[in-house]
Amino acid sequence: MLACSAVAFGITMPGATIAQSGSPSPVRGVVRAVAQASIGIDLPLRVTRLYFREADSFRKGDVLVTFDCKRMQAEHAAAAATSREMKLGFESQKYLEARGAVGKLEVEISKARAEKAAAEAEAIASRLDQCSIVAPFDGRITDLRINEHEVPPTGQAFISLVDESRFEIDVILPSQAVRNLDPGAPFQFRIDETGITHDAKLLRIGAVIDPVSQSIRAIGTFVSTGGRIIAGMSGSAHFAEVEGVR
Repeated sequence: MLACSAVAFGITMPGATIAQSGSPSPVRGVVRAVAQASIGIDLPLRVTRLYFREADSFRKGDVLVTFDCKRMQAEHAAAAATSREMKLGFESQKYLEARGAVGKLEVEISKARAEKAAAEAEAIASRLDQCSIVAPFDGRITDLRINEHEVPPTGQAFISLVDESRFEIDVILPSQAVRNLDPGAPFQFRIDETGITHDAKLLRIGAVIDPVSQSIRAIGTFVSTGGRIIAGMSGSAHFAEVEGVR
């Protein structure tokens, strides 16, 4: 426990000012998901099926979206066949070299061709991984900007996911708090949207103090999680035992 007088210190989120001495208020905080992802593709592929819609829940490993990859699959089959052909040619050249029918240079050229064909087939196979999007964790879809039969723009995220199993709490503390607060320090976080107060603790304290606002960012985590928690919820963090910080 952190020794000292039970004083709450106050600050609002960025853009506001820290409460002055004599008028302390709780620290404001925002809930954010530990894991989230915005996903796009680098190839112009048509969506063949959407297995989930916006706000739907999914499990890790679920297929979320599939694309039309018939042409790419055919290209991979052709490249794989060429790779096998070049490999057989290389083995044939080695056989002939062992009997003095060809020189070492011919064998090396055949080997290089076989390796090039294998690499080309592997490159197409790696692109085939983009023919479906698989959920990297349990969670929900927060944003979906594509429909079936459409081609999403390359290089731009069209689906966003959030993991609802693990959350952190972002708070902005007065810089004086570094005197008293360390990772592991307990606090209570009351969520505005639910009215439920949760036990929490600090995980990390920022490495840089903002010299203008004289504040520092800190990250906490929930110890108790009764009631529903959704990323983006906001609330008040109460540090009951902080010395001399207002």
